[in-house]
Amino acid sequence: MPQPRSLAERNAIASICCAALEISMPLLVDDLDDRIDETYAAFPDRLYVIDRAGRVAYKGGRGPFGFDPRDMETALILTLLEDRERAF
Repeated sequence: MPQPRSLAERNAIASICCAALEISMPLLVDDLDDRIDETYAAFPDRLYVIDRAGRVAYKGGRGPFGFDPRDMETALILTLLEDRERAF
């Protein structure tokens, strides 16, 4: 796909990719300045779990081979359990 020249174009490309890959989870799209990509060293891809307080609960290695889905799953479970404990 061509490099988007506007946020609307970037969002449209993201929608096409989500549909093609059948991604059902929420997707966040970075601004054209790629500030989030640079902040989180996300290129080419990186998986994070962010807790409700906005803290990084899990940071995978650079993808596609630098992260372990089981580690991420564990972080998600622990984060959800901590949220549940705080609720009580």
